[in-house]
Amino acid sequence: MRNDAPPRIAAPALGEAPPTAGLPPRWRDLLWPGRGPTFEAAICKRFGFDDIEIVSTATAGLLIAFTYLKEQSLARDVVIVPGYTCPLVVLAVAAAGLKAVACDTLPGRFDLDPTHLARLVDERTLAIVPTHYGGVLTDVEAVRRAAPGVPVVEDAAQAFGATSHGRNVGLTGDIGVFSFTAGKGLTIYLGGALVARDAATMAGLKRTAARLTRSAPLGEFGRLLMLAGYHAAYNPWGLRLFYGAGKRRACVRGDDIAAAGDRFSPDIEVTRVSAWRKRVGRAALPRLDAHLEGCRARFDKLAARLERIPGFVVHTPPPHARPSATSLFLTLQPHREREAFIQALWRSRLGVSRMFARAIGDYPDIAPLLQPSETPNARALAAHTITLTTSELSSAAAEDAIVATLEGFARSAGWNA
Repeated sequence: MRNDAPPRIAAPALGEAPPTAGLPPRWRDLLWPGRGPTFEAAICKRFGFDDIEIVSTATAGLLIAFTYLKEQSLARDVVIVPGYTCPLVVLAVAAAGLKAVACDTLPGRFDLDPTHLARLVDERTLAIVPTHYGGVLTDVEAVRRAAPGVPVVEDAAQAFGATSHGRNVGLTGDIGVFSFTAGKGLTIYLGGALVARDAATMAGLKRTAARLTRSAPLGEFGRLLMLAGYHAAYNPWGLRLFYGAGKRRACVRGDDIAAAGDRFSPDIEVTRVSAWRKRVGRAALPRLDAHLEGCRARFDKLAARLERIPGFVVHTPPPHARPSATSLFLTLQPHREREAFIQALWRSRLGVSRMFARAIGDYPDIAPLLQPSETPNARALAAHTITLTTSELSSAAAEDAIVATLEGFARSAGWNA
């Protein structure tokens, strides 16, 4: 393989697989969502939450959570975030008038390094934000042990419907944040939710949300149009046109941040979600369990095939964790052609991507918002890890093509010897 020109990896069909396994939409949900309990009531009944607050985005949920916590502890102004996380987490910290510092991950893993975390915690620490991922759940209890007494905001944006030790994620920390954005399992195109361990915190979050939320009828109408567009385009042909083409253009010009969809405005809108979009979410909710079970089955099957290939680390959850499994993480061992191979897979139409383009401190627009902190393990994880889709829109032939391509690279790298 050549370093200067990543090879083209052919897909077995003309369409494109999504990078994550979103719940496929149905037009009936959008056009005839029907009547019944509220979206909030349906979620609480399904997952056993005492209460939930639907918000405009998960980022808005983080902003609301940080604002609430800041008002409870005015002397504390620092939020600890993972070294491997979405830039929106740091933007939410900054929007709340707070400072962020990144904690490194354990070597080759997604969990926060408890030793580094303990060094970062001091009298100014307001909260810690451990992050769950589609294919991996982070150890929130380890975070609580490393920093007792510090509020934990559980970033479960990618983990709605996931469980750990038989419990739904989101309430192991003090506050949980979910996302209903496109591609995150259940979706209302843009949306999110807040939950809390205790009633007093939940009541405070709801008061803060009411104060920060504004009505934006034109913006909400635009989101309804985008939701309709999502229903029309969430298929292999639509994904190739509206997702894959832009991703490949960004890869060709070397813009990894745009290719990963990691470039965001610092302005965070906290707006009201219309009753209609909530009804769409409620109509789709009964299909979520079967969808996630399908994702987990495809995840397990793909992981079993990949684990037989030398030179790759397949990140699988422990027995007590059942992630949403909307994607699978794969880390490549060192090799001089590794980056060219990653780029070739990323440009393909096989549903291969990078969850985040870089470690959080390596985004030029985000680095100025972070206090100094070294995160070498997170940097290595971001540089050498890819995600593989578990979507039902990806065919068996596409999975075979991914496996064959990985096997071929392992042979050319001499890892089979």
